[in-house]
Amino acid sequence: MTTLPRSTIEQWAVLRAVVEEGGYAAAAAKLNRSQSSVSYAIARLQDAMGVDLLALHGRRAALTEAGAALLAEATPLIDDLARIERRGRGIAGGATESIRLLVDTLFPKARLFRALRSFADLCPDTEIHLAETVRLTVRDVPAEDYDVAVLIAPPGMRDIDPVADVRLIAVAHADHALNTTGQPLGAALLARHPRVEIRGMEPLGEEVPPPGRVWRMNTVESAIDAVRHGLCYGWLPSDHIRREVEDGTLRPLKLVSGAVRSVYLGLRVRQDARTTDNAAVELGRLLAGKGDGDGGVTTPT
Repeated sequence: MTTLPRSTIEQWAVLRAVVEEGGYAAAAAKLNRSQSSVSYAIARLQDAMGVDLLALHGRRAALTEAGAALLAEATPLIDDLARIERRGRGIAGGATESIRLLVDTLFPKARLFRALRSFADLCPDTEIHLAETVRLTVRDVPAEDYDVAVLIAPPGMRDIDPVADVRLIAVAHADHALNTTGQPLGAALLARHPRVEIRGMEPLGEEVPPPGRVWRMNTVESAIDAVRHGLCYGWLPSDHIRREVEDGTLRPLKLVSGAVRSVYLGLRVRQDARTTDNAAVELGRLLAGKGDGDGGVTTPT
């Protein structure tokens, strides 16, 4: 059998106002109510709870021990209901309820999380459903599967805005033989050592792999681990290995040519959202923010 609560969220909100303002008169002014209506709400609440919630010290109202404990439990309910009401007003006004965001794993995490934090401040009632992808292009993902996406940008691809140039630098462990030659490394010398390649990040237009053994990894993390253990060399995203390079664990290789490669990421906001979904457009703008200062990533202009 379902029983209805005897107290209401409104009564608890009035109690919180009395505590925050320090008295009935100040709470009444804040809530734009009469002092008698505030007193009545508190009386009804205490009657429903069967315990004194407030004690008067002169003109100042303070919580009793029971009142403090119970208001602490009620406060999240007050805030949740206020959020639900705010969200309802937003939906009625055409606000976006949720956004499906796809982001390639190469996109710098610091930049992603800054954008999401800023978006949460601007659109607190819009939910983000985030999913990571691994080297997918816009051609690989049906448009109906996302609202905003940051994916690999193939050369010449239309309807996608460039947002990041991810630099891959040739590196090896500091103790690897390639870091002890003291001379620029050419193809013949590189071919003597295993090379790690990350699937989907091979050089564009490369039909025949360079000489030498190749380890093909599905994830950036696996490739980094292989190089970190001194087993091979490879071109790795500089943003992902910044710490290892700074502490000297990994060292950039001095190559005759081609020490740096680039992978371009592009932003796409779903076509119909560009004109009807301000939240999706705003999220796209934040993801495309310039001057983030992320090592190894350039925001194209």
